[in-house]
Amino acid sequence: MKNFIFTMIYVLYSSFAFSQASTSIQINIPQKDTTELKATIFIENPMLPLESKSYRDTVLIKNGKCRFSFDLKNTSYVYLIINNKYVTFPGDYAVLVEPNDNLVFDLPSFQDVGFFGWGITKIKISGKGSEKLKLVQRCFFKLFEIYKSDPEFHLQSLTYQYKTTDKKLSAIDSILAKNNTVPNNNKDLLKAQLYSLVMGPTFRSSKRSDSDSVRTLFNKYIISKNRMHIFFKKNMVKYGGMIGSYLILSEFKNPYNVGGDDFEIVNRLEYAKILEKNLIKYPEIKDFLLSKHVIAAIKSGFDSTTTNLYKFYSENADFNNPNYSTIVKLYEETEKKLAQGKPFYEFTLPDSTGTLHNLKDFRGKVLVIDFWYNGCGGCKLMVPALESIEKKMHGRNVQFISIGIDKKKLWLDGIGKYSSINSLQLFTEGQSKDHPMMKYLNIYAYPRLIVVDKEGRITSAPPEPRSSTKEFVRFIENLL
Repeated sequence: MKNFIFTMIYVLYSSFAFSQASTSIQINIPQKDTTELKATIFIENPMLPLESKSYRDTVLIKNGKCRFSFDLKNTSYVYLIINNKYVTFPGDYAVLVEPNDNLVFDLPSFQDVGFFGWGITKIKISGKGSEKLKLVQRCFFKLFEIYKSDPEFHLQSLTYQYKTTDKKLSAIDSILAKNNTVPNNNKDLLKAQLYSLVMGPTFRSSKRSDSDSVRTLFNKYIISKNRMHIFFKKNMVKYGGMIGSYLILSEFKNPYNVGGDDFEIVNRLEYAKILEKNLIKYPEIKDFLLSKHVIAAIKSGFDSTTTNLYKFYSENADFNNPNYSTIVKLYEETEKKLAQGKPFYEFTLPDSTGTLHNLKDFRGKVLVIDFWYNGCGGCKLMVPALESIEKKMHGRNVQFISIGIDKKKLWLDGIGKYSSINSLQLFTEGQSKDHPMMKYLNIYAYPRLIVVDKEGRITSAPPEPRSSTKEFVRFIENLL
């Protein structure tokens, strides 16, 4: 009997302890009118292997309140969105949340929200775990003061960009150094997050610039000041960072001449070799970045480059790294379905009138199939390129097909904005990634172009239409 009582006490205590370990976020927002407000949360745990599913939940805000409860095993990125507006942007889209945090976000009303969102400096954050987010707020208050004095980004010289970036990074350092309440490991994560936001635009400009001053400025403001040190700390690469861009800027005196901002895409195998060569002393970072690079390559297309890159990965990555088996499985599944010469999926999809279209209906034509969704920035940039190509190919034996993955209303609203207006518009009947076609193709990144030859077989990955229009047209002409 005594043992039974002790057992029951232990079970009750364990249940209580587990319930107390739950992480939660509460949102409070005044509801001034009858506008229906829905809050969505996305949670990404960077410590999980690549391609692990993120947690997502949506709830209705009632009487100005809603609450999310979930369990976290590691410090994670949390994105909060209300009616397509980000809670903490301007600032960063995501905030760092630790296991057992119990946070409360008090927001201004929806009528007071900005174009993108409320913004990290416009909200009140309280509760357990809030101190680190208040520290982020203090950093952004200072950063926004500096940003206000900057000219518009396109008017800034590269020299100015480096100088103002240096000023912002020093401001971050100063504020973090003065804080004694947030543990150092959390401050490291916050520093890396803030550094990435500030350095990212300048690094992109450097890779796009043909100026001879790129190397001089990079050495003066980044190398000599050891700005990259934070990104090489243990596990930091999993939370993001600038190591890839840093290596490209270190490798080439003028990256513009070797592909610029698209170097990783245009020279996939060479980029992998740069990672291998420069990260020998950091095997975990090397394997992680190689894994991420190979996954992106496999998902963006399947051709001889993908095969050679996969072979390089197999020969150089540690097969015990947590992403190795994921890549092997992804490669083998993709090779079965999307390798050059494989028959394309025998789809049957409706257009806006409900008329069904089948793959076999287009036999004898080259198909340019564009997968997109409403709100996709890259999809929007793809539109003018595709419309230009369609004009050039008018009257030829080519059929352009745009396949939207949204619910019907979103899909219809996005036509002409996120897909070429002249294409045949089909959609996945509101099933998104659950549609049999999307499950089969395993398409995760958008926009995604697949070209199918006149016999219904998949071709090699085509040139990028947005940057190589002429090459794309020649690619299609060679299939006619």
